[in-house]
Amino acid sequence: MIRTTKTDEVWIVESEEDAADLIGSKVIVDGVVAGIDRLRADWIGADSQPS
Repeated sequence: MIRTTKTDEVWIVESEEDAADLIGSKVIVDGVVAGIDRLRADWIGADSQPS
């Protein structure tokens, strides 16, 4: 998965969770930086905050 932040940073998200139902949605990713452009996600969920 690829995550683009509000400031247009691009991160590759590595996760063991199946998050296919969140593709195209605003999400929150909780995890650790695992490389220059990689996040190792412990948790991924839908962002319930309005835009």
